[in-house]
Amino acid sequence: MIGIIFGSFVPMLLLGVPIAFCLVLMTVFVYVDIGDPRLFLQIPQRMFSSTENLLLLAIPFFIMAGEIMNRAGITDKLMTLAGSLVGWIRGGLAHTNIVASMFFAGITGSAVSDTVAVGGIMIPAMKENGYSEEYSAAVTAASSVIGPIIPPSIPMLVYASVMNVSIAGLFLAGMLPGILVAIALMMTAYIIAVRKGYGERAPFVGVLRLLLAVVHGIPALLLPALIMGGILGGFFSPTQASAVAVMYGLAVGFLFYRSLKLSDIVPILRHTVRATAMIMFLMACAKTFSWLVSYYNLVEHVTLLFVTLTANKYVFLLLVNVLFLIIGMFLDMGFAIIVLGPLLAPIAYQYGVDPIHFGLITCTNLTIGLASPPFGLVLFAACGISNVSLARLSWAILPFIAAEIVVLLLITYVPFFTMFFPRLFGYA
Repeated sequence: MIGIIFGSFVPMLLLGVPIAFCLVLMTVFVYVDIGDPRLFLQIPQRMFSSTENLLLLAIPFFIMAGEIMNRAGITDKLMTLAGSLVGWIRGGLAHTNIVASMFFAGITGSAVSDTVAVGGIMIPAMKENGYSEEYSAAVTAASSVIGPIIPPSIPMLVYASVMNVSIAGLFLAGMLPGILVAIALMMTAYIIAVRKGYGERAPFVGVLRLLLAVVHGIPALLLPALIMGGILGGFFSPTQASAVAVMYGLAVGFLFYRSLKLSDIVPILRHTVRATAMIMFLMACAKTFSWLVSYYNLVEHVTLLFVTLTANKYVFLLLVNVLFLIIGMFLDMGFAIIVLGPLLAPIAYQYGVDPIHFGLITCTNLTIGLASPPFGLVLFAACGISNVSLARLSWAILPFIAAEIVVLLLITYVPFFTMFFPRLFGYA
């Protein structure tokens, strides 16, 4: 089987064949090698069964809620609020960029969406105020990593559905790590601002303007509170919470901000369908690969490999971090979760790692990979917005990636930061 994987999957991937098709075709080649024609009939059955999980209904609803809030023009409101809070610090626009990404993370749950929404406003503003264009793009790309960590999070939904882990527990686990990432990025931005003379220290905007910014931003910021409060309070399930988020977004857009139009509904639905179809089709195709994992006892083989390498839990977690960071630079995040999660999670459980803790480690690793050179998807989005070359952006983002890796190691080896809220609410 290993020969078939490297002989078919890797060449197709290098030729640019979409990952979903690579998985299905590779499975077909393995079935041919086995020689049982009845197996081919099981491909559509497994693909269809992978989409029957009720939790997956939350994915299109959360995508739609984020798109609604984005179209409603809440980005400007969150920018104003973020600027009022941290704009007075040296390098203020960089800090505003980071805090705005943290606010936006509670709405979209997607790193690429955060990059496009926040970067479209902040990158030109930073360039006009004397920040280099590669630094502006680097701050935007690095801060968008917070998106899939702070709830709601699309990657966490995928992980929870694949690994049968509590989505509420994962959402709670991401709260402190998301804040830690934001703090680490702000510290890095401050050091760079001092060294390069970016952004002279501005005066505090005043209590009145800050309160006004809070009033305008509260409707948007209440969305993540509504989601988590409803789930933890037992008022609705995660899937129902996603539908409530859509209704709340429509109410805010049409009634409060009054910036959403009926003509926006079709583009919102189009974006939702396209993004959902990509995720669901990838999961369906990956389901065919999961059969190969069980058929060839790959979990047992991988477990034996790791046990041979080390019996130490901390060394194992270090190896997992390195593996996920490398994979996150090259492969789709959903693919990595769907394929590697079932392989590595059972081993982590044997080492005594909590399922929620390992899920957060996995999602954080792969999220950092989205912004890591050379092929992180967020990097290409930032390059498209800023017109900065990939090489220049890659060099500029390295200090921020280093800061995020420090936080990653902290949440890996100090479970308190990940497990505090899940334990507090009884999910660990």
